[in-house]
Amino acid sequence: MSMGTISQSSYSKTVKTILSKIHDATALNDSVYEVATDYFRHARQQEEKLQQLQLQVRKLESKSDPSSTEQKQLAEAQSALKLYVRMLDDSRLERYRALKALCLQVLQLTEGESFEETVQMSSKFLGTIQLLAPSNGKYVAAVNQKFKHLYKGILSLRLLDRLLLDDELNNNYVQAKVRAAKERLDNPDAAYKADYSPFRDDVQLPLLMAAILQDIGTYHPDALAILKGPDGDLDEFRVLDDESRVALLKINYQETLSYVTKGLACDRYVGNSKEERELFNQNEQDKLNFVYTLLKNAIKPEGGVGNLLKIPQIYTSVVLSTKLNHSYESLPKAALVLQSGVERGYYHKAAVDALIKITGLFPQGYGVTYIPKDSDKRDLDRYEYALVVSLYPPATDMPICRVVTRSMTFSNTGTNVVVSVDNNLYFPTARKKLEKMSEERLLEILSKLVSNFEERKNMELIPKCWFPDEYFSYSKNQNLWNKVTTIQN
Repeated sequence: MSMGTISQSSYSKTVKTILSKIHDATALNDSVYEVATDYFRHARQQEEKLQQLQLQVRKLESKSDPSSTEQKQLAEAQSALKLYVRMLDDSRLERYRALKALCLQVLQLTEGESFEETVQMSSKFLGTIQLLAPSNGKYVAAVNQKFKHLYKGILSLRLLDRLLLDDELNNNYVQAKVRAAKERLDNPDAAYKADYSPFRDDVQLPLLMAAILQDIGTYHPDALAILKGPDGDLDEFRVLDDESRVALLKINYQETLSYVTKGLACDRYVGNSKEERELFNQNEQDKLNFVYTLLKNAIKPEGGVGNLLKIPQIYTSVVLSTKLNHSYESLPKAALVLQSGVERGYYHKAAVDALIKITGLFPQGYGVTYIPKDSDKRDLDRYEYALVVSLYPPATDMPICRVVTRSMTFSNTGTNVVVSVDNNLYFPTARKKLEKMSEERLLEILSKLVSNFEERKNMELIPKCWFPDEYFSYSKNQNLWNKVTTIQN
């Protein structure tokens, strides 16, 4: 499979950059998760210093008849306190605005002018994340750990849309912002700031922030001590015993809420209008309360707004698994995990049904193997490779895919195909069709579809899926979401 030089398209580079800005080891130590880790590391020390400065001021203020020296000391102590408070607040604001800017960039790359365009843009973003993640090997858990926050966030946005369309989201705050957005569309000359969008700024942005931050508390020193051990030499992806797991969940919950309210909080008003400032500050506080509610409610959402985080979280935990027994082949089980949870009363049925309607069984970017048909709709004597490229499949078990091979030859100019259950090798009914073939024929097909046949000739001769890592590593193969003809297989 010689395809030129390994590289990334400009779009893939953009997605990779955003992922790195959220969670990665960066040169400037400035990814969202690195910044939070640093905040947690110094928070107690900073709080203690703040209390010392406040105590010093109170002591000097309590003097009934201060001397000139004590008055000078008081002025210096007040100045030191003011400077320190300002320094802490500037750091907080810098963290908040960096995250906000990042989330706005994600919204620009996932929100279109129409529902169809939004679906296409989100499919592309989710598919690119999946295809940038390794499908197997020793780095799967570490990479998925970094990629899952944003993947979950995009799914949360799409679930929000679906639940609103289905009239299954009755949160008063969200509904008020939906009405405000509609009023603005109906009356564009109303007194809104030109760049303000009630739904985007006050619902989508806080939701995306909450999704990205949902696991931030696991980077608190107390949580890291559980995950990596006191000496930092344990495998953080190992299976924890029940006591450690419960302790970790508690720390993550408490410290995530603490980081949201103290480490980030709200934006700062810029301007001179007292009335504007009051409105701005109230709106910022409402947004912060919404993030807080999302995170709290996600623990036991029942029919509440916390499903916007909880259901995508469960789905993503399978699709971008950090478990040591991760199996790429089993990624379509994500939807089944959710459906099983509904049957057991763990998850809210309307929210799960909505998400599965969006995703189908097969995640974006998943490598599908299928039996193609000829012009007379008869099955051919081979299988081909395709990649899932669109949300909202016509049926949950019929993914919309980009054809990647034709006549067992790789191509980057394929059409789209809706793969039926009968011809999708993930399902036993399709695999049975090929069981009649000779081993020689199946080996011949395999030899044409893999680049290192001698190393891989012991693979399953009728594969349930294929691993697209090598194919997608070439930039010319990364334009999978342009508009092409779609056929029914």
